[in-house]
Amino acid sequence: MIPNLTGALSSVVNVVPTPDKMTIIPLRDTVPVPTPAGLPYVTMFNPETMSEGNAPRYNDERSLGSEGGKQRFVDIPPGSFNFEFLIDGTGASGDKREVFAEVALFKETVKLRSETHSPSFLMFVYGTFIKTGVLTNMSVQYTMFRSNGTPLRAKISITCREHTPKLLGLLKANFLSPDLTREHQVKVGNSLPLLCNAYYDSPRFYLEVARVNQLTSFRKLRAGQTLLFPPVEK
Repeated sequence: MIPNLTGALSSVVNVVPTPDKMTIIPLRDTVPVPTPAGLPYVTMFNPETMSEGNAPRYNDERSLGSEGGKQRFVDIPPGSFNFEFLIDGTGASGDKREVFAEVALFKETVKLRSETHSPSFLMFVYGTFIKTGVLTNMSVQYTMFRSNGTPLRAKISITCREHTPKLLGLLKANFLSPDLTREHQVKVGNSLPLLCNAYYDSPRFYLEVARVNQLTSFRKLRAGQTLLFPPVEK
């Protein structure tokens, strides 16, 4: 079962029709593995610039009216990334696309899904750049027009917040080395499915973990015993 998950991730990346172009794949879900929700969108031109950001959060502990203060670390929220890409309908580059149609195709890729009542998760693939995220902002700037008012050029700017479930992170990082096996000391109230959910973001691997640890019953864990949680490939 576990090796099939890596194959599932590869099958998503394999839908990229043109590896040298930024491809945006809508996903129905990312747990336990990415599930495509529609056709990918391939940008006409690759982004010229791309920005990534991540800002740790702190609580500013200080009394009213005082200067300065102690910064108490809270957490590190998901990072964000943004980029722009151009759509050209003039033919000046040798390629020519109808701007309105291209914008409509992109909006179809990132639209609200009726089956989930939420926008798609998105996977971005461009060379070694592979990220999953959710769209937080999008703008379209039209810069040239025909005499009848239809646009000849457009620039789409998007900002996304990263979304990487634990299991998808493990698969993307290709955790194959045995030294990445993690140990867990069982506490009262622990159950194998819940522990699997904590380590792999999915409870479905409890039987595999039980076999690795030679458990005769996954329902009876002994407080204090040590369990091994290997990489997904193992």
